[in-house]
Amino acid sequence: MGGPRGCRSAVLPSARHHPDALKSSHHPHRTLLLDWIRAFTAKPYPPREALGLIWRNLAGASFCNPRGLCFVPRQTQLNPIEPRLTLGFGGDVMSMFGKPLVFDPAVAAFFRPCDRVLLNFEGVITDQRQISPDQKHTRPILQALDGLAPRSKLVLSLANNHTGDFGEAECRRSLALLQDEGFTAFGLIESPCIDLGEHLRVVTGTRWSNREGQHLAWLEEPAQWVRPGAFNVLYPHWGYELEVYPRHDVATQMTQWLAAFDAVVGHHSHTPQPVTVHCGADGLQRLAAYSMGDLCFGMAYRRLPTFKYYAFGLVGRMTIGPLRADPSRWAAGELQWSFVECRPRGRGLGFEVVLQEHIPLFAPDAIASPASAGVQPSAAT
Repeated sequence: MGGPRGCRSAVLPSARHHPDALKSSHHPHRTLLLDWIRAFTAKPYPPREALGLIWRNLAGASFCNPRGLCFVPRQTQLNPIEPRLTLGFGGDVMSMFGKPLVFDPAVAAFFRPCDRVLLNFEGVITDQRQISPDQKHTRPILQALDGLAPRSKLVLSLANNHTGDFGEAECRRSLALLQDEGFTAFGLIESPCIDLGEHLRVVTGTRWSNREGQHLAWLEEPAQWVRPGAFNVLYPHWGYELEVYPRHDVATQMTQWLAAFDAVVGHHSHTPQPVTVHCGADGLQRLAAYSMGDLCFGMAYRRLPTFKYYAFGLVGRMTIGPLRADPSRWAAGELQWSFVECRPRGRGLGFEVVLQEHIPLFAPDAIASPASAGVQPSAAT
């Protein structure tokens, strides 16, 4: 799949029309048959990986930790800088299936100091019928996100395995709607990166797509979009679903990317994965957050074995600015992160996203103490 020729902060809607190949009939039996066929035509993974995902959905998430990774302290000072910007980031904005969503005031307060907040917008806004495992949103998700941060601050990545679920034309209609509503979005083939100011660039891309997705930004040689002299963040849709820790190959790829990027913040696993710090050859500390998990999901019920792992995620923020010792070089300064849980509010009331000190996926000792982490703790706020 061919790559784009440049980075943009906005994408123009396409006039192309992509008919729904599986348009449903009024005949109920035919509709059920087509729904069943469509459900089994989603193929984001090779057969072996697909079987592994089915097994993890049935038996539970994988807790294999081949690199022995743990989280850095919740407040950590990475490098001595003069802070100029604060970048926030979260995980997957999943389908709410028509259920209301609210954010606890503490979550909004976490992001209040941020100049921009990165989120993975999983799927598109469409009136077409949703057939599992397709992901779609409806307009109320936009009002829900208003409770997280102002629209002028939110930056939505569309590079993920569900943006192609309803075809390119529907994707571009959704993009146009987001832009008309005041959101910033990127992550299609013509917008693999976005400049959020003179000194900050974010690059995105997806390794997976459930359906044909030639209109997406793919995770192919993302370092080609690094902007010299800027602080470069990679926000990739990668890794494997329902794995609480990254595999060896994922950790190796993280190290390779951090030779080119100043920070990597991943998403896709639906479970939070460790927030770590990598020390580069230049002595600078770089953020290596493997996956932010889910920010919200309208089926995140702990009582359901298949979906109980989808209830948890991470939120983070870090300051960015010139190094005190070398003002020509920008680096990360203070890092703060927290677990979040998307939990039901009660019958008919939908879900709320709240901060959590601990979640069932990780024991307390999965978070390093400042001394054992080898990094300087930041002042709590």
